Amino acid sequence: MDNYNYEDLLIALNDVGLKRGDTVFIHSNLGYYGKMQNVKTASDLCNEYVRAFNEILGNEGTIIVPSFTYSFCHNEVFNVQESVSSCGMLSEYIRKLNINQRSRDANFSVCGFGKKINDLIKDIPNESFGLNSIWDRMMDVDGKILCMNFDSGSTFVHYVEQQKNVTYRYKKAFNGMMVDGGEIRRDYFVHFVYDLEKLEDAPDFRKLDLACKQEGVSKTVNLGKGNMKLMNCREYYNLIADNLKSDPRFLTIKN
Repeated sequence: MDNYNYEDLLIALNDVGLKRGDTVFIHSNLGYYGKMQNVKTASDLCNEYVRAFNEILGNEGTIIVPSFTYSFCHNEVFNVQESVSSCGMLSEYIRKLNINQRSRDANFSVCGFGKKINDLIKDIPNESFGLNSIWDRMMDVDGKILCMNFDSGSTFVHYVEQQKNVTYRYKKAFNGMMVDGGEIRRDYFVHFVYDLEKLEDAPDFRKLDLACKQEGVSKTVNLGKGNMKLMNCREYYNLIADNLKSDPRFLTIKN
């Protein structure tokens, strides 16, 4: 039994607030939507989503997805063109569309396509959540974050945490080898981590998700068996920053 079709997807993307020319960062778990009509393979499903995004955003739009590998965190070599994304089938599908449209970050790479993709991913700094990072650039272009079958939490949160210098996280450099177009070099990238032995510092986005709903920062639309949420980066940043000011443990298990 089919749970939804291509037209349902287009309607949902429109209703959630995506517009022509938008720049959108997408967290996705497509399987939770159920079965899409006339789709038999995972590749076909991803192709339909890419087609829908292109139809909604047009030639002026830009799509970015996480292609995180955490390679240096795991003492692994990062190959820009070949290292597989750990962020689901849509992310991996988009990575393979153009293997060179990927940021050179051995832990938190992103990839995508569209008008602004080169400006968003080129010459990124070594601090994954610092100034001029992909998250900082998303703010500059008035970008949006789309969470497909996730709560309102996003990796963007760690960028806000670093800018606000939260006390439960700290900068940690990870070193390793990167392969890029056949060239091999040693590099490093700085992650904003928490102490894994301090369970009270682990992330918990339940209060963030509730605040986004209550304050109208996120809009939720149902599709098939699941849903999608859209947030404007600037509004999202301001909400997180304001709540961290009044509640420094807003984003952790220990409140």
